Amino acid sequence: MTARIEQGVQGPAWEDVLLRDGTIARVRGAVAGDRDRLVRLHDALSERDRRERFFHVGHHVGEHFVDDLLPLLTSGDAVAKLATVDGHVVGLATAMKTARDGEAELALVVAEGYAQHGVATLLLEHLAVAAAGSGVTDFVAYVMADNAAAFDVIRHSGFEITSIPHEETVELRFPVRLTDQVLEAMISREQRADADSLRALLRPSSVAVIGASRRVDHAGHQVVRNLLRAGFTGTIHPVNPHSDYLLGLSCHPSMREVGPVDLAIVAVPAAEVLEAVRDCARSGVRNLVILASGFAEDGPEGQRLQDEVLSVARGAGMRLVGPNCLGVANTDPDVRLDATFSPTSVAHGRVAMMAQSGAVGIAALQRAHELGVGLSAFISSGNKADVSANDLLMYAAEDDATDVVALYLESFGNPRKFSRVARRLAVRKPVVALVGGSSRNGRQAAVGHTAASVTSTSGVEALFRQCGVIGVDGLEQLLQTTSVLANQPLPGGRRVGIVSNAGGPAILAADACERAGLRLTTLSAETMARIRETVPDASSVQMPVDLGSGVAGEAYSEVVSTIARSGEVDMLIVLRTALPALSYASFARALRTALRREPGDVGEPVTTVAVVLDQRGPSRPISAGRHHVPVFAFPEDAARALGPIATYAEWRAEPRRAVTEAASGSRAAARDVITRTSAVAPEGGRLAESDARQLLAAYGIEVLPSVLADGAEDAVDAAEWLGYPVAIKVADPEIIHRTDVGGVRLGLGSADEVRLAAHELLRLPAERPGLLVQRQVAAGVELIAGVTQDDVFGPLVMVGYGGTYTELIGDRSFRLTPLGRADAAAALSELRTAPLLSGYRGAPAVDAAAVERLLVCLGRLADDVPEVAEIDLNPVIVHERGVSVVDAKVRLRPLPQAPDPGLRNLRPPADAGEDC
Repeated sequence: MTARIEQGVQGPAWEDVLLRDGTIARVRGAVAGDRDRLVRLHDALSERDRRERFFHVGHHVGEHFVDDLLPLLTSGDAVAKLATVDGHVVGLATAMKTARDGEAELALVVAEGYAQHGVATLLLEHLAVAAAGSGVTDFVAYVMADNAAAFDVIRHSGFEITSIPHEETVELRFPVRLTDQVLEAMISREQRADADSLRALLRPSSVAVIGASRRVDHAGHQVVRNLLRAGFTGTIHPVNPHSDYLLGLSCHPSMREVGPVDLAIVAVPAAEVLEAVRDCARSGVRNLVILASGFAEDGPEGQRLQDEVLSVARGAGMRLVGPNCLGVANTDPDVRLDATFSPTSVAHGRVAMMAQSGAVGIAALQRAHELGVGLSAFISSGNKADVSANDLLMYAAEDDATDVVALYLESFGNPRKFSRVARRLAVRKPVVALVGGSSRNGRQAAVGHTAASVTSTSGVEALFRQCGVIGVDGLEQLLQTTSVLANQPLPGGRRVGIVSNAGGPAILAADACERAGLRLTTLSAETMARIRETVPDASSVQMPVDLGSGVAGEAYSEVVSTIARSGEVDMLIVLRTALPALSYASFARALRTALRREPGDVGEPVTTVAVVLDQRGPSRPISAGRHHVPVFAFPEDAARALGPIATYAEWRAEPRRAVTEAASGSRAAARDVITRTSAVAPEGGRLAESDARQLLAAYGIEVLPSVLADGAEDAVDAAEWLGYPVAIKVADPEIIHRTDVGGVRLGLGSADEVRLAAHELLRLPAERPGLLVQRQVAAGVELIAGVTQDDVFGPLVMVGYGGTYTELIGDRSFRLTPLGRADAAAALSELRTAPLLSGYRGAPAVDAAAVERLLVCLGRLADDVPEVAEIDLNPVIVHERGVSVVDAKVRLRPLPQAPDPGLRNLRPPADAGEDC
C-alpha cells in the first residue's frame, strides 16, 4: 500500500474500515502534521469526557497531551492510531511506553457523536498490532471507576484483562497478542458492520441507472428492463440526457436532478465512469455498481483509473461492486431487485451466489434456473475493486434468507481473512466454491481477465480443507452440489444406496461413488428379504439394487421407502432408465410417496438424489414433501455432487477446536536471530546452520546436534565426542540436496571410516568448505516438514514423505497458518504414505502426535516471523517415541510490507490520494 499525500506532507499509509453503522472511516498512524487536528479533537470534548480521559477538566489539557505525544512518536517511544470520517479526526488511540520493559500505557479518545459507532474498539485493534510490531507486549490503562463506556470497550475487545482497583480508578492490564479470542471478537464486529453495509446495497429503496439507453442491446436498457420484470418494490430512476422516457419511466438528464439514491448502476463506457462516480458522490448516492470493462483487467492504465474511481467512492462513503461486472440481485419478495443485464431472470430461493466473471455469472444463472436452484442474492464481483467474496460470506452469515453460499472465484484478495470468515460461516451454512485459473494456462488467462492471478492449487486446497469450504472442479458440479445442499439434508455418513430399474446405470453409479470416496452400503438380510417380497423378480436385491425393467411405480416406491427407512444408508441415488413400465410421471410420484415424512417418523431423512437418463430439457427437482429431490442426467453427476458433501458433513460434525494452539516458542529469541542476520544480509538468504538451529529452537524445534569440522582430524575428534555411529555431510548451506552431489556419508563406525569419508567430502566443490558431523539416530519413518511462503496465501506448512526420494514420491500435504493440532493431524492423515505411521506390515507404530506438535510449532514460527521465506526439515525421522530433525535449512527474505491480515480493513486503492 503506498503512502497517501496529505496537505503536501507525505504521511503513513491509511486503511479504509467500516464502522458499526456502515460508515467508511480511515485509520492510520498519527504524525507531527496532525497536531492542530488532534488539538481540535481534544478541545471539542465535553467536560465529562475530559474528566474521564485526563481525570480533570482543564481546557488546555488536550493540547498539552498532544505536545507531549508527538516527540514520543518521533523517537519511537509511543505508537498512535487515528480515525477520520469525511476528513475529520473522530478518534485517537495511543500507547506510550513506560519504564517497564515491553509495557505501554493505553489511552483512547473518541469525538462526541461517534461513541456508539465502534471507533474506540476499531482503534484498539489497530493500535495493538502496531504496538506489538514496535516491541510492546502488554498494555496498561487507568480508567475512572465510573467510566462504564471505557470498561465496555476494553472488556469486549477479547483481550484477557486483569483489573486492579484503586481509590477512584481501576488499573487494567492485558497482553496485546491477537489470540483466538481476540480474533473471534474482531471477526464478530467486522461481520456485523460488513453485513449491514451489504444489506444497504442489496435492499435499496431507490435505484438510479446511469446510461439507461433506449437500445435494447445496451446493458443500461437491460438493467432497467430486469428491474421492471422483477417487480422492484422501490423507485427506478433512468438517467439519460438524450431521452424523456424509457420503458414507461421518466428519464433524468443527470444525477444532480435525481438526488440521493440507495444504489446507482453505472452503465456508461469506462472513459465516462469517473465523472459519473463523482456526480454520484456529489448527489449523496450510498452504493455503486459499475458494469463497464476497461479497468484493472486491461493493464496499468486501467488499474490507475480503477484506483481513482475507488478513491472517489471511498471518500464519499460509497461501497462499490465491480467494475467489469454483471450486476446484483436480491429476490426477497419485499425487495425483488434484479439490477443485472442477465437475459435470465433470477429465481427466488435460499442460495447466495457470487460470480467474479460476468460471463460465468450469466451461464450460472441460466443453469441454476434449469436445475431449480433459487437464489436469495446474487453479486457479480468483476474486478473486486471493493466488494469481494469475504463481504458476501459475512453478509450470508447474518442473512436469515440464505442457507447456502456458492462462489465462482478467479482470485483471492485476503485469503487468510477468507479462511477465518468462511470457517465461521461453514459450521452453520455450506459454502461451495469453484476457483478458475488453477492450471498454468488458466492462471495466465486469469491475469489478463481479472488482473489478479490465482495461486497454487496446493494453497487453494489447503485453504478450503481448513475452513470447510466445498471445493468443486467445474461450473456444473458447482451448481449440482449447490442444488443438493439447497434441497436436501446433510448426510450422516458415507454409506450410499443405489436403486435402479436397469443394471448398467446402477453399475456405473456404483463405480462413480467409489471414485468419489463414498461407500456402497451392505443391506441386512431383513431389508433384502423385504425388497424381494415387494419385487419377486428383481435382478438384484444387493447393492446396487436392480429392480428390473418391469418394475412399476408403486413397487419402486415401496423399495425406496424400505431402504430409506432401514437406517442402513446415509445417501440414496435413485435411477430411472426410459422403460415403458416406469414413466417419468410415475417415477416422480413414487419418490413423493416414498420420501414423504409422516408425524412420528423416527430417524433423520436420507439425502436423496435422482438420475433420469432420458431427461430432456431442464432437470427440475422433484417435490417430495419438505424436501426436493435434485435430478441429474448421469450417475457420475450424482456421485460427484454427493462426495464433497459427505466430506463437508464430516468436517461439520467434528468438535470445534481453537484455530491455533499454544506452541512453545520465544518470539524474542527468534527476533534476536533475525536482527543479527539481517544486519549482515539485509537482502535475505540462507541461514548458517547454527543460526537456523537457534531460530528453530526458539519454537521448540530441536535439530539433531552437529559439530562443524574444518578437516578430517577435526571430524574424527567430533565423532569421538558424539559417539559412533556418525554421519558426515558437507556443511555448505547453499547446497540444497547434499545427496545429489554425493555430500553425505552414513553409518560411519570408526575413526578410519570417518577420516576416509572426510577426505572424500572435502574434495567436493563448495562455496563454504567444512563438514558437519552428527550422531546417527535409529531408523524410523522418514518425513519432510517445512514452511513455504505463498505470494497470496502467506505461510503454508507442509508435511510429506521424506528422505532422498521425497520429490520422486511427491506425497505432500499443505495447511495455512494459523493451524492447530486438528489441522496438523488432518494433514498427516491425507498422505498416501500415512499408513507407515500407524504400523505397516508388522512395523511398530510411530509417534504421530510428535509430528503434529512439530507442525504446529512451524506454523507459529512462520506467523511470528514473517521474514522466514522457507523452512526445509528433511529428513524428520519419526520414532516410536519422539522425532529427530536430522537436517534443517532456513531461508530469509526482507520483511514484506503489508497490513496485518487479521485487521479489519477494506480493499485499498493503490493510487496516492489525500486522507483528509
